Amino acid sequence: MKKSDTTRTFGSDPYRIGITDVVTNYGLDAVQRRIEQLRITGLHYAATAIESELAIARVSESPVLLRRQSA
Repeated sequence: MKKSDTTRTFGSDPYRIGITDVVTNYGLDAVQRRIEQLRITGLHYAATAIESELAIARVSESPVLLRRQSA
């Protein structure tokens, strides 16, 4: 799997994938559902972290990523 820019930005772990990789593979709606699940279970920090990564990566502005729909 190709390393994303997020990987280089957020640490030295060569196996960490970026949020754009997750959205590409699972779809933005699946990521949004996961954020909602995290908030429901009280994991607000984790939900906010994912939202921040989405904002930094400008995922919501990418037509390629938005075309990918999860099942």
